Amino acid sequence: MTMHKNSLRAEIRARRNQFWDSRGRGEGRAERDALAANFRQALDVFGVTPSSEHPLAAFYPMEKEPDISGILAGFDPVLLPVLAREDGTLLREPRWALHSRGDELIRPNPRFPAQSRAPIRGIEALEAASVVLIAGLAVDEAGTRLGQGGGWYDRALLYKEASAPVIACIFDWEYRGEELLPREKHDIPVDGVITPSRFIELRIK
Repeated sequence: MTMHKNSLRAEIRARRNQFWDSRGRGEGRAERDALAANFRQALDVFGVTPSSEHPLAAFYPMEKEPDISGILAGFDPVLLPVLAREDGTLLREPRWALHSRGDELIRPNPRFPAQSRAPIRGIEALEAASVVLIAGLAVDEAGTRLGQGGGWYDRALLYKEASAPVIACIFDWEYRGEELLPREKHDIPVDGVITPSRFIELRIK
């Protein structure tokens, strides 16, 4: 199954590279605004309103990932993943920082996304999140998500509150619908998907 997942990842990354190279001027801004609107729809459907006490947990997008900067700009503070120490070494367990607009973003390791310089919090920080917006490479109608392969979210999501919905952000063609993805015991299904064109609520069984 791991080999099958790796071949899917390679296929999707290759398509992302082609898509990124062919983007026209202005497409990035339209995508950012559309994702923000679709995320607001998701919050309405799930009846969630992030606050300072129960913030949005999200991610800072890397190159060739959907641009959720418009979403991040709408909430303050936001829980962001911390994957590396300031010297660039990878942290063994998931960590978070409660990022405010005035905090500095740094990128100590180019393999990982930018992260906040706010004080690092433990994995249990996710318990306060009202909603979790995560990256991915593909999602199917059963809520199975294909990630980058590091298992970061598989470990982190164990600490979220049961009532907090998990929403994956992917490109339109990465929603597989009835074309089911391989799922392993540790894979935690997502509750919804946003793409640049729509929000999809998933009925997880």
